[in-house]
Order: sequence, then C-alpha cells, then structure tokens
Amino acid sequence: MAPPPQRIIEDEEEFLNDVAAFHEKRGTSFDRDGKVSGRPIPLHKLYKLVLARGGYDSLSAERMQWRTLVREFGFGKVHEGVMTFQLKTVYYKNLAAYEIATYWGEEPPPKEILEDRSAKGGNLRTRTLENYAPASSQANEPANAAIDGNFDSADEEQVTPKHEKTESEEPGSATRYPMRQLRQDPKRTQMYQPETQLARTRNIRATDSPSAPPAQQQFYQNTASDPYNPTFDWFNNYKPSLSRPLTLQQVKTPGNDPEFYTNKAKQKLQKELEKDPRKLREAARKSELLPGLDGKDSRKVVHAGLNGPNIYQRCLYGLRSGIPEEQEFALHHLVKVSCERGDKYKFEGFPYLAESLLEKALQITEIVYGVKWDITYDEDDEGLPLNTLYAATGTKNLLERIQLTSVNVEDETLEDAETSRKLDRLKETILVIRNMVTLNDNAVFLSKFPLFKDCLTIAITLPDQPRLAEFKLSALEILEHVTRYWALVPKDPLYLSLIPYIESNDRATLISSIRAINNIGIDTPAIHRLTDIPIQSIVRLFSFTLLDDDLLVETTLDFLYEYTAMPENNTELMTNIPWLLPQMVGRLTGLLLHESITREESVIAKLQPAKTTPLPCPVPTIANELYVELLRFHEPERSSRWLRCCFEESPNDDITQIAIWQAYQQRFVQHNPIPAADFIKNVSTTFSTAQAQVINSPVQARFIIKGIKPRRVLIDVHGRPYYKCLWHINHAEPGDQAARQGQKYLCNTWYSTRDKLLAHLISDHMGVQRTLDGQFAENDLPTHRCRWNQCKHQSPFTTARGIAQHLSVHVPATPEAMSKLLHEVAFDAKEPEPTTIKHHIHFTAVDTEVHPPAPYGVAWMSVMILRNLARFANKHGQPFEKNGVKLIEQLFGTHRYRLFKNLGLNKVLGPHIIDLMQLLDKGVKEEKSGVKREHEDDEEVTA
Repeated sequence: MAPPPQRIIEDEEEFLNDVAAFHEKRGTSFDRDGKVSGRPIPLHKLYKLVLARGGYDSLSAERMQWRTLVREFGFGKVHEGVMTFQLKTVYYKNLAAYEIATYWGEEPPPKEILEDRSAKGGNLRTRTLENYAPASSQANEPANAAIDGNFDSADEEQVTPKHEKTESEEPGSATRYPMRQLRQDPKRTQMYQPETQLARTRNIRATDSPSAPPAQQQFYQNTASDPYNPTFDWFNNYKPSLSRPLTLQQVKTPGNDPEFYTNKAKQKLQKELEKDPRKLREAARKSELLPGLDGKDSRKVVHAGLNGPNIYQRCLYGLRSGIPEEQEFALHHLVKVSCERGDKYKFEGFPYLAESLLEKALQITEIVYGVKWDITYDEDDEGLPLNTLYAATGTKNLLERIQLTSVNVEDETLEDAETSRKLDRLKETILVIRNMVTLNDNAVFLSKFPLFKDCLTIAITLPDQPRLAEFKLSALEILEHVTRYWALVPKDPLYLSLIPYIESNDRATLISSIRAINNIGIDTPAIHRLTDIPIQSIVRLFSFTLLDDDLLVETTLDFLYEYTAMPENNTELMTNIPWLLPQMVGRLTGLLLHESITREESVIAKLQPAKTTPLPCPVPTIANELYVELLRFHEPERSSRWLRCCFEESPNDDITQIAIWQAYQQRFVQHNPIPAADFIKNVSTTFSTAQAQVINSPVQARFIIKGIKPRRVLIDVHGRPYYKCLWHINHAEPGDQAARQGQKYLCNTWYSTRDKLLAHLISDHMGVQRTLDGQFAENDLPTHRCRWNQCKHQSPFTTARGIAQHLSVHVPATPEAMSKLLHEVAFDAKEPEPTTIKHHIHFTAVDTEVHPPAPYGVAWMSVMILRNLARFANKHGQPFEKNGVKLIEQLFGTHRYRLFKNLGLNKVLGPHIIDLMQLLDKGVKEEKSGVKREHEDDEEVTA
C-alpha cells in the first residue's frame, strides 16, 4: 500500500482554490471566509494548526484540545466553549473531508454522514454508512451544548442518565392511575422535571368571562410514556431541550474602535449643549452647512454618514499637501501599509505617489548641504542652475553637479529638534520606497523614472555621517531590487558611485552594495561589463572567502564570478598580482563541498570469477629439507607423513594408483619403501575421503583412488607452506601447451624460508658469486635478465644490489602470500566473497522551488568561477606561460586529484565538475550558447 501523500500547500491562495475545487467535485458548499463569533478565520492557518496536532480525529480524541486552537486565533476565555464549537464546525464543514482525501490519501465518508451532520464526535476516517447511525435529534445537540457552555474539546458523547431498570408498580402504590395520591420522590438516576400544571384544578362556572381556555392536562396511555411516573425510561426517551439563540454584543474599546475617544468627546459635548437649548440649536444649524460657507450663501447639507477618503488616498493627499503635520501623518501610516500590505499598495494604482515620495526624499540635501534640488520635466537646458534635476530625460554630469553643490556640509555635532524631526521623516520616506520596491511591479514601475535613478545617486553619495547611515543603507537596499532593470555603462554615475562601497567596513552596507552591482542588467538584453574595479578591492573580496559567514561568502563569490567572466579582468590580475589566481583556485576547490549533507551508501562489490580453467597440478617433488625429515620415520608412518605433505582431501577429484605409487617409490627407492598393496591401503587409512576404486571401460580398466588430489602448495610435517621457485629455466617449445602456460619449464624447487629462495635465485639462476665473507661479488656480473614467471622487466642488471632489490619484489614476504600467488598463477584462486563497500556521498545546496531543481550557494558559485578561470587559461593563457608550463597547469596542476575526488563525492555538482575537467584535459572547448550571465560563448564584448 502506497504511503499517504501528507502534503500541505504553502501558498494560501492556491490552497483555497484547491479546497474550492475539491468541494465542487464533491458536490458540497465551501465558505472561503469561515467566521467564529463574527470574526473571519483564515482557513489555511486553521488547516496547518490542526494537522500539526495530528488531524481532526486526533484532536477530537482528547479533551480540551480544540480549545487550544481558539486561543491561537486571539479569542478570550469568555464564551470559550461556544467559540470552540463554532471553530470546530468551520473545520468540519470545509476542511475535514479535504484533510482525509488529500493529506491521508483516503476516501472520505459520504456527505450525508459528514457535511450534512453536525461536528459532534470524531473518528471521521473510519466512519461509514454501516457503522454510523446518528440519532434523529442530533442536529439540535451542538446548539444545546453551546448554550449550556459545557462543550469541551474532546467532543465526547453527551452524558445522559445511566440506563437502569426501575421497579415495577405494586398494587395500591401512589400512582396517577386510577386516582392521584402523594407524588413519589424520583430516583437519583431520574431527572427532575417540575409539574407545569396546577396541582388543584379550578372549576369553571358559566358566568365566567370568556378568557383563554385552560390548559388541558395531558393524559398518557401507559406508565412507560408518562415522565411523572417513577417507571419512566429516561434513557431511551431522553430529548435535549430546544436550542436558544445566543446573542453577543461586542464591547467597544480603543483597540477595536478607532473613533472611541472621538465619540466619547462628542457625547460629553452633547451633554453640555443639552443644558442650554439655544446653544444646541445653533450647533445643529452649523453642522448642517458645508465647510467654508455660511447660512446666507448656502444651505447645502452634508450627509451624516460621510467618512471621507480611505487611508490610502488620505496618505497620498497628505503627502502632496506640503503641510508638515499631514506629511507626518501620511508617512507614519505609509510605513505600516507598505510593510504589511505591500502587495495591495502599488504605485500605478495611485498617481503621483511615486513622484511625491521622490521629491520628499530629495529634501535630505537641504539638511546635509543646505541645497534644495529643483525638479523640471523640460528638456535639458544649459541655462538652468546646477541644482536642477531633469526628471524626464535624466541629469547629465550628475556627479559633477553633486560635487559643485555639496561644498558646504552641515555640522552634525549639534542638531536641533526640528532638524531631527525632519530627518526622521526623510528616513521614513526612503523606508517606504524600500518596502514598496520589494514588489516586482513597483520596482519595474520606478525603474522607468529617470528622476528615481538620480535620486538614488544623490542618496548614496551623501557624506559618511552616522546620522545618515540608515538613510544610505535603505537606498542601497532599494538598488538591490532595481539595478536588474538598468543596463549601466561603465561610466554611469550610479555605477561609479557604487564601486567605493566595496571598501566599506560595515557588513550590511558591503553586502547590499555588492548585490546591487551583481544584479546590474540581469533582466535587460545587454551584457553588463564589470570593469574599473580596483585590484586591491578584488584582493580584499577574495579574503572574505576565508570567513565563516555564508551570506557574505556567497555574495562575494557571485561578484567574483561576474568579474572573472571578463578576460580583460583576469589579464589584469595575472599582470599585476600573478599569485592571486593560483591561490583562488586552491580556495575554491576546497569550497566545492561547503555545507554539504553527507549520506552513507553501501554497495556490494561482487568480483567476476575467473573464466580460465585451472592448470593441472602434478605431484610436488619434496624439498631436500623435508626429505631428510621424513627419513626419521619408519613405514608406514613415513608414507602417511609424505601423503599429508603432498596431497589433500577432495571428494570430487581422483588420481591413478600407479601415479601416486610411482611418485612415492621414485623418491624413497633407496630406503626400502612400503609395498604397493600396503601403500594403497595406507592411503585410505591416512585420508577419510580416499577410496580405492576400479573404473571399467571397453579398452582398459582404470585403478584410481577417489577423494584426494595433489597439493598446489607443498607443506611440511607441521603444516607450514613452502616457498616455490617460479624461475623459467628454459624456453617453452612452440607446440607444448603446458609450457606456454608456464608450468613445465619452471624451476619448481621448494624452500622452507624466503631467504633461502632469494639466495637460490641470485646464486643459481642469476649467477652472482659470493665472497669469502658471504657477500655478493660486484665484479664480473653476468648480463642475465629476470626470468621470473610473468615478469616484464627486459633490461639487464648492472649491480648485485639491483638484482637483489628486484627479486625481493617478486618473492612474497609471508608463506601465506606465497600460497596465494601460486594459486593465482595456476588460475586456481578461490572465488572472492562479495564485499560491502561504503561510500560517503555529499549533497550541496539545491533550489527546490524551480523545476528541475538547480544547485546554488557557495559550492556552485565556486565551480562556476573555476570554469571561468579554466576557459581563460585555455584561450588567453599563452602570454603567461613559464618555462614551457602552460597557465592551465600553473593554476590547476596541483588540484586535479582534489577535483577528481570531489567529482566522485559531490552528486549535485558532478556535471559541472565534469565540464571543468574536460576544459582542463582538452583545452579550448566548443561551448554551447548559454544564458547571458554565464557568458558561455566568451565572446569579446565591445564597449
């Protein structure tokens, strides 16, 4: 069974549309604005809160859990039970079925037992038509519970009297049948209901006036239906009381009524006027006239419910009025509106709002320089003063104008209250613009204003004063959002004003300025040339990559990526500071696994078995040392020891009886070997699996011993392996198949130690003589070549030391290693068992909001800069070659191994590292045309 999707849509509008489509398909109604006690409830927030607590059924299974949700929406404890049920009903009607279908991946119950019923109870996911049988009076239960105020979060079944059988009536008991006597006291499990009829009946006379007919006493057919009878079954006949509408009236406070104090003052004034009727009539007459008119000129009456423009229009009009108090009011509210409702407040919907804010922001120069900038929408006129900005076409020579008009800088050490208040208003102005340009529509709208660009240039060229730090930082944050829409040329005043901020010591200022430069021209067809950057600034930026500050490092790498994409920038670096790029390559290679997530993967490596047939194994010829040791034993113990040294048990193999007997007889013929018949019997005695057999055939019968085979490695009487000489003593004959496989013409002598085998090789096969003191003689060395099996060394040796060192490589260090070598040479090695290899895989940052997911972050920017440097070294590195070493080798020669290692570890950046390695191996690469920022074609861009 597939796991449930358990997915929540994060976007609120998309979530509501998805729920609406679900209810339309289900055939049920959907209320997008669910309300609790008259207040709208955000369904998206309610849905996330419920699922965070385990879903509808989990909340309903525990007491008092739904009440915790009420507090999340700011409701008080007054009427908490009522509001809890209303909140649960909102979720039950609109989101319960949606939760079951989309989050749990199950089929929700039909609407007849879900939406058409009340929110009482739980277990919705297991509710079916068969197991759910609601009472006919269930529709009235929620209202009654809300009225009684006893609703709890667990939504447990309403407690009713326990069903107990009552005693039957006895003859003569006090009942209403046939006559009324004293009323019995009800049982404890029986609800008390007072009598609604008078105990004493009133006799109606004929002379009485015709009034309302008396209420007739209700008669019951039996005691089972009479609630006054002690035997009445309250459990089965219980019916809750009718619901009563709950009326709540909101208490007006200054928090929910903006006109609270105004109305209070009006009521106080009204009470004072009521004391003097003449003043009251005069006030009523004046309130009917329009402002600015008297009773003789006009009798126009203003409507009593006129509230004036909304807050957006009032802020706009207040800002344009020029009245300080109105502007202060407007800016105060604009800051809040732009921060909280920026998506609803767009420049294009409110004409002249952008112009008014820019004109207000330009007043900063009046405080700093004492200069007021005049704004004209005419064409450029040389006759206008220097403090004139051309709003329609942009101001030429703006930096020169700023320098000429900013001669007198106001002293900041002493500042009066009025200046401080004006500066606060200007900070609010630039903050409003900053908040509004975070919306792309507003940023695009303002980017088309030449006046906006001039205003930002003036803002970032203000002097470095602490009181202006907030104003300038807001201007730089504005540039982060709008420079992407401007194709700035290298000599643009705004671009030249941004470059000095790279040397800033303030982190926020530095990051904002670098981002503003990085974003220049991204959304324009033109390619921005990141030039005219001081070399010392580049060195300083590269030093930031050593810091433990991911945001600053990523911003710096983004800047270096655009900088190294221009070949002339790299040429300037290699010419002036040639050590920078090699160090940069080393640091960037180390950042390829920055902040990566490591996961361990296990891979079962199963080697393929050898397909070559193992070589036949002859009976080994025992060494002289072993021969002397075996002579110490008498028959048949000698033959048993020899068999154990030369043979081993193998149930599927066999050997002829004549072959094994001849091998033993030839070796011990001079020492009275055991007779053949006794020897064959001794074989079966020595090995439990050995058995003498006769194989009949039409040609000739074969006498074999089944269950043993010759050893590939000779062992001594204690089970220790011997060393075997694999020296070729003669060339193989052309037609000899066994000789070609390297077994027939080998030396095949055995030695108990490694030193004895080495001495045998040097003296007997290489012909090196020893001196009287046991050393090898260096004179008259033969010109023999190494003929060890499968040795590929062809040149002859010139020194005895060289011969010994070479042969030491061939002879294994331990007897076990020698045994393994002998099996490998004979193609008789055992199939290796599957090995589990554990790999550590690294995953760097990936942007999952795009499709397909794309890498980003420090690691990705590092590999992109490395690609820029490799491309530059291949195409433009010839002038920087040193001693025949190409620039590509100077930069990447010592880092190839680390790059290969990162290629195997980093799965996210694997394709990008492969492209980098291809650039290093193949030189100039045919590039595909990519996006503009990557400059993949690397064309020479003209200014």
